[in-house]
Amino acid sequence: MARKPRIHFNGAVYHVLLRGLEDKPVFRNVADRREWEALVAEGVERFDHKILGFCWMPDHVQLAIEVANVPLSRVMQNLSFRYTRYYNSQHGEDGPLFHGRYKAVLIDPDAYLADLVAYIHNNPVRENKAKKAADYKWSSHATYLGKDDRNWVSTERCLAYFGKTAKKAMTAFGKHVDAARSEGERRDLERGMDGGRLLGDAKFRRRALKPAKAVKRPMTLNQLVKLICREEGVKEADLKSESRARRESAIRQTITYLAMEYNIANLTALADRFNRDLTTMSRNQRYFRDRLADDSALNKHVRALGKRVAAG
Repeated sequence: MARKPRIHFNGAVYHVLLRGLEDKPVFRNVADRREWEALVAEGVERFDHKILGFCWMPDHVQLAIEVANVPLSRVMQNLSFRYTRYYNSQHGEDGPLFHGRYKAVLIDPDAYLADLVAYIHNNPVRENKAKKAADYKWSSHATYLGKDDRNWVSTERCLAYFGKTAKKAMTAFGKHVDAARSEGERRDLERGMDGGRLLGDAKFRRRALKPAKAVKRPMTLNQLVKLICREEGVKEADLKSESRARRESAIRQTITYLAMEYNIANLTALADRFNRDLTTMSRNQRYFRDRLADDSALNKHVRALGKRVAAG
């Protein structure tokens, strides 16, 4: 039976679970978790969603995410793809890292968000990795208590349920999490209703399942190439020529980077488009991504182009 499509609307809040393939570790060391967090933070900036809570376990991750216009599928595909590429390169691996499609339950935040964040923070307690949530470093619990600087975590919405001042809210929230640490698996938060897609009362379900407005189709590769050529003042024919001119090469790599980041085209399609060898294109793209990390001016320029791509 075909899977039902994900439910998406601006402001939707999901409980997301992503496991390693065959329950193998997805993090081997602190550097892996730092890279994952850097990609999560970058995604928040790029796609305008909010991380309302998280926990990074050795073999899986859990998140509470509030999306904006960009669907959850795009957020998670971008994150898992980029981290898998990092992980395989770092550890000499190949192939998929995660177990198929992530699991997501759309929740009614007014009814379940406080419990969901507490449930996520207590994940290490349930799996005997910590005696209490505060003992586990790789969750957003410390952020909620004002004890770390992960500014890409949005705590305001959940803490608003616990008090009018930040201090009172943090204290009450901490007590709420501690009180829930002895509870076992919450089948409602893990499995939802309606085939596991959502969790809420009848009114919430009717609103969530209401037919969505048509979503703007993503930019095509033709549109992307025309946009970047216009912005950079070049002709596409120059990008297809055998010339190895540095500027044209950089523009090709910019287009390749944006096409892959925004799920517009894969590397094979881009190699065919520019009459380039696939292996060479792949190697050049790795070099280009390294440059983006080191060259702030280039990074700023490509990000500005990315906003144009996202806007369509």
